[in-house]
Amino acid sequence: MQTRAQLRCRLAVTGVMIFVAVSSAASAPPDAELLAAKQAFVKEMKKKSAGARISAIEKLAELVKPETADLLLKRGMSDDDRSVRVAAQKGLRQFVEDPTVGEYLFNELKKSFRKPPANDTVAIELLRALITTEDESRQEDIVSMLDDFLGSPKAHPLIPMTVIDECAAEGDGPAFQSVSRLAKVKVFESNFGYRRCVVQAMSQIRDPEAIGYLIDLLPKTQGLIQHDVIQYLTRVTSQKFRDNDRDWANWWRENQKDFKFPPAGTALSESSLDDQQPTYYGIPICAKRIVFVLDTSMSMRGQPIVVAKQALLKTIESLPEAVKFDIIFFDGATATWQPRLVPANTEAKMEASRIIADRGLKLGTVSSAALNAAFELEPEAIYFVSDGEPTDGQPAQIVNFVSQFNRTRRVSIHTIGVVTIRNGGAGLTSFMQPLADQNYGKFRLVE
Repeated sequence: MQTRAQLRCRLAVTGVMIFVAVSSAASAPPDAELLAAKQAFVKEMKKKSAGARISAIEKLAELVKPETADLLLKRGMSDDDRSVRVAAQKGLRQFVEDPTVGEYLFNELKKSFRKPPANDTVAIELLRALITTEDESRQEDIVSMLDDFLGSPKAHPLIPMTVIDECAAEGDGPAFQSVSRLAKVKVFESNFGYRRCVVQAMSQIRDPEAIGYLIDLLPKTQGLIQHDVIQYLTRVTSQKFRDNDRDWANWWRENQKDFKFPPAGTALSESSLDDQQPTYYGIPICAKRIVFVLDTSMSMRGQPIVVAKQALLKTIESLPEAVKFDIIFFDGATATWQPRLVPANTEAKMEASRIIADRGLKLGTVSSAALNAAFELEPEAIYFVSDGEPTDGQPAQIVNFVSQFNRTRRVSIHTIGVVTIRNGGAGLTSFMQPLADQNYGKFRLVE
């Protein structure tokens, strides 16, 4: 049994040993290999040749350490050349399975979520790298972190949605895994824009698992998202089961082993499944939540407004009651018929008919304000009718603003450009067409 004196002596010796070890570690030379790699990387990244910078990134990625991961993230991902940024992305993905570096990247992602939107680029690249991990525990941690982030007042769904879009552009098996993991967040069930983003991505990924995913999802969808799924499945398989999820499931069970995608680059023809749906200027109404936006400026006077009103009345009359709708009139100001979307029942249709008939014309064409008012109603689709250029902004700027705003909402904006004697169609294709093309919609030019 040790005496107190012996115990004090042993503790003193242990203390000295710890002090010596710590002192030695503090005075130890830095990692020579890491230092040399960082110096070489910084030097090569200053070169004008993108190839030289890519080689520097690939060389640095061979050294798996938090410090090299940080260099790839901060220097590689900020490069002006896209091919260099892609190389940095690939390098980061190689690091995520390393426990130490993976933990470092995960903590950096946490930090980036606490910063302002100006740091979105860093968060996007970190999330894109980390979501590729095969570590199921890490996958769960990422989903949990996203749930907390997207459920907070600072929620910014553009970060995961950008990653989903970028994965879709790759269109391969690893992309499917990443998108399916990001679809596990809670907002997928409640947020139309996020849900449609996932469906749009799965429709671009050339992996049979994506087909199976969409078929499994079909009975849980409705409105425009259901239409997206059915349209894609019909076009890529040539089957016409419409919304019969059991037929789709049975067909896939029997054919998935031998299924082949059409050759890459093949233009898939539009299916003819819209024949049972009401239309507006020939554009099918597939959504369950829609807003009609009608230009009532003085330039629409005469036959154009008469025809436009008749078309709107006819379409509203054909809407099934399951559809909710609203109407926004605009000239020098906007006028929204109802404060929120209403079911297309008999009473609503009669009231809508009266308000359409009574609507007069005034000066001005506040297209931007009308689109903003339409978004506030949270629709799935907007049908926008106008004969002229906006008077509340430059057309190109409005298109750019709306398209950026709509990136997380995924509302389809269909545009109908009315050709009149006064405009001769001038300005319509330069405003109305890109507005539809950049917002998941269709453009019609009518006389």
